[in-house]
Amino acid sequence: MSAHLTDEQREAVALGAGEPHLDAHLAGCAECRGAVADAKGRRALLGGLTPYTLSDLAFRRVEARLMEQVDEGLPAPWPRWLTVALPLAAAAAVVAVVAPWRVPAVAPAPAPVARPAPRPFAAMVATLASADARRRGPDGAFTPVRAGDEVATGGALSATRLVLSSPALVLEAEGDWAAGGEAQVVLGAGAVAANGAAEVLAGARRVTGVEAVFRVARTAAEVVVDVARGDVVVLDDVTAQRRAVTGPARLRWADGSPLSQGVSEALVAFGEPVAPRGPVVPLDLSGLPAGTLVSVDGQGFGEAPVSLAFGPGRHRVALTPPGQVRQERFIDLVGGVPFTLGLGPAQADRESDGPEPDARALARVLDDLRRQTPRLRACYEKWLKATPTAAGQVDLVLVVTAKGVVKRADVRGDAIPPSSAACLKTTAKAFVLSPLGSEQELEVPLVLTNGRP
Repeated sequence: MSAHLTDEQREAVALGAGEPHLDAHLAGCAECRGAVADAKGRRALLGGLTPYTLSDLAFRRVEARLMEQVDEGLPAPWPRWLTVALPLAAAAAVVAVVAPWRVPAVAPAPAPVARPAPRPFAAMVATLASADARRRGPDGAFTPVRAGDEVATGGALSATRLVLSSPALVLEAEGDWAAGGEAQVVLGAGAVAANGAAEVLAGARRVTGVEAVFRVARTAAEVVVDVARGDVVVLDDVTAQRRAVTGPARLRWADGSPLSQGVSEALVAFGEPVAPRGPVVPLDLSGLPAGTLVSVDGQGFGEAPVSLAFGPGRHRVALTPPGQVRQERFIDLVGGVPFTLGLGPAQADRESDGPEPDARALARVLDDLRRQTPRLRACYEKWLKATPTAAGQVDLVLVVTAKGVVKRADVRGDAIPPSSAACLKTTAKAFVLSPLGSEQELEVPLVLTNGRP
């Protein structure tokens, strides 16, 4: 008797692709007939199986969450969602092993995408730190961050507001994030604004700017990129999709969705992070009452307690303790010498009698107010987040002293939430305007709209 059929010949006969000489052999070989019958049975069994695989969206979410765990480096037990995802992935793997004949055609790998390489992260100096700012040390313990502290690479950070500066880069962030590593900034929940060469990793997306001012905000289900100026590249590490954003512009997408489905919108203004000139000098504000409004060089920094640092030289400081009048003065900072800032005796502003302001003085004040528009719009944005259709028109009424200090602020007009009205009044009280020569009451009309038709 001739040699038995090979495995390939048996499979061919089971598929119905046999040849006459194979049929002749089977007629006289019981062993080969049995092997062909077994092959037909296996194919009938496999044909009834339905392979189960993760959808593209589910798989990318699983991978994005895994990347977050790796980048954060936080030792923790497996999250609950992973206990569900792993059996699904295992089921897909079993089907791939027992049913090799149902593997689809191999798709070509995506072409590599060129993008700017991340620059090495250098140590930065904190120039603003909220009272809750903290960082994680090598031992895993968190310690407070104060203005003037140097923050090295690779550390996890958390703060309501934190500004880090270096000669080539300024970062202003809120929420949970990490500085350094494969990406210069690994963003958790929160936002980070960058001025200079930086790369921000938000899930599976890398946002890279070389000479740009941009902001990346991330919530549980959405990522938003605002580009004030310059060019920014967004790269999806999973699919290699690439998208360029040129400022001024905004791009937002749902976390886990294809980058190509990102929605382009008009830019929402944000404050540009600015680095101080020269070595920073910490301001000691520990003696200020809690809730004191702090403004330096016309820029508001919120309420004490807050930690600040500035470059050496003369600075104009304005302090408004709760329930008291605004106090303003100049301070001279010297490099390497911390400055303690306290309150002087409470007294009312003394207004000097003078003529009515001329047209040029009023024009200068109007220009000052136009430059403050982004700060006022931030109050409206808080209302808009809670109510997407929020809109209205109000008058911001300011009582301005002869020296340009806002003595009182009030809001009149359409009904707006108390929190938004309080935000507008608090923000306006921190303004320092051009001198008018005498105390004046100004009405500033504000149209609160998202700008969409």
